[in-house]
Amino acid sequence: MKAPTYKIVKHLVRILNNLTLNNHYNAANSTNLAINLANLKISENHKLIMYNIKDLYLNIPTEETLAITKSMLLKHNDTQIMQQIITLISLVLSQNYFMFQNKIYQPEKDVSMSSPITSTIAELFLQHFEDIHIKQLLDMKNVIFYKHYVDVILIIYDTKRIHPNLINTYKNKIHTDIKLNPTKENNGCISFLDVFTIRKPSNLETDIFCKPTTTDTTINFFSNHLTEHKVAAFRYHITILHSLPLIPERKQKECTLIQPITQNNNFPKKLLQKLNFQIQHKQTNHDQINERIKNKT
Repeated sequence: MKAPTYKIVKHLVRILNNLTLNNHYNAANSTNLAINLANLKISENHKLIMYNIKDLYLNIPTEETLAITKSMLLKHNDTQIMQQIITLISLVLSQNYFMFQNKIYQPEKDVSMSSPITSTIAELFLQHFEDIHIKQLLDMKNVIFYKHYVDVILIIYDTKRIHPNLINTYKNKIHTDIKLNPTKENNGCISFLDVFTIRKPSNLETDIFCKPTTTDTTINFFSNHLTEHKVAAFRYHITILHSLPLIPERKQKECTLIQPITQNNNFPKKLLQKLNFQIQHKQTNHDQINERIKNKT
């Protein structure tokens, strides 16, 4: 059953999404991330590290985030409208109660995990946090690359300028509510989203990351499902195959991995060939449009 404030929350999310966030540190998607990494020039001094923000939604400082939101709203609204929006946001953020063993509890600090506004509020706070503090690391050339996606951060740093422990200490000191758990690269490799990044002496290469629990089982072609549902998994695999900047060997390897999945789930080759052609054609058109825009600018 939906919470009493659900419709208000949906309306507030639309308002907050229209705010201009002057931030370039969030990864829009895996394709955008992989292209940025592939175009990056590095040296042997650079290494990769990933940080997980511990319990982000449980530790969002609501009062501080409301103050940030208030200042952003004032850029586009008068004081009265701003105050009305802030009052409504305060109301919906207070609806974070839950039931456990027939008792109702309300935490003092965290926001509701299931609320549509939670991710937006977290993003507002993180982007403001990064606008102020992360720029310093980039300007000093200690860090040459920084991207976050929800509660995971990917950093490429210069080992001659800064130690990863200092990055962790610096970020943990900036805000008492934000704690980071580091994951260092393994043999020059690290996974972020569904992109597997391989560090070379002067550049970065990307591959498709599959979890160890990944299987070759998908919705069988002979099952009683809509065709669009049955091909959804293959549409994802083929799309990411054509959208990521993969070297030919890795692209061929991925094609080889897809083939037995189609056989094990009784998919006809012609159906997958048609799907592959459609996705490849769409991606080619997309790349051509982007190239024209790039040349004009």
